[in-house]
Amino acid sequence: MEPSYFFLLIVPLAILVVFLVGLVLYNSRKEEDEYENELKKLRQLLLSGKLDKKNFIRLRNRLKHEKVFTSESNKLLSLLSDEKIDQGTYIRLRQVLETSFRDRLDKLNERI
Repeated sequence: MEPSYFFLLIVPLAILVVFLVGLVLYNSRKEEDEYENELKKLRQLLLSGKLDKKNFIRLRNRLKHEKVFTSESNKLLSLLSDEKIDQGTYIRLRQVLETSFRDRLDKLNERI
């Protein structure tokens, strides 16, 4: 391989790959940060005394369940957009997901 091929072809492709990998990592970290930021805010409120432990646990658990609900909802939407399920199935599954989410929240509130 001649040195000119290396500089004209390989180096720009390597730079492009590094840029794209960095972009993907940044976006994945951004999604995780929303959940982590909310959890940090709750911890700060707990440590400052503005929030008692019972409410902290309740809000933290609710935040966990909301994260699961959002991820499951996004999975259903991706199945619909990939045309693996039809509109009617999507609506039924979405309703089942919403009712199970409400039931989980009710159980959490009853337990605490």
